[in-house]
Amino acid sequence: MGKRIFTSVIAVLGAAALTLASLIVLVRATILAVAIEEVPLRVLSVAADVLFGSFLLLGCIYLATRLAVRIVGVGNAEFPPLPIEEAPAAVRLDHPEKK
Repeated sequence: MGKRIFTSVIAVLGAAALTLASLIVLVRATILAVAIEEVPLRVLSVAADVLFGSFLLLGCIYLATRLAVRIVGVGNAEFPPLPIEEAPAAVRLDHPEKK
């Protein structure tokens, strides 16, 4: 139990540090991209910054979620069975009138 708590805390701190570092890099890259004098190059660099930033932040979210699922251990859980009796008899596929 103690190992799971320790790994959970490390995973949360790691995900937070990775996201913060990503944001710092993206802000710095945006400042540098906006400071470019030539307009076509500036537009290209800002577009690349937005695209790269989106992939970087989505990667951080994916990694944090993946670590959380690994630590909690619900990645291989089975889905609950679908309820059969909740549907009215006329709607169910196994109803004799439907055959």
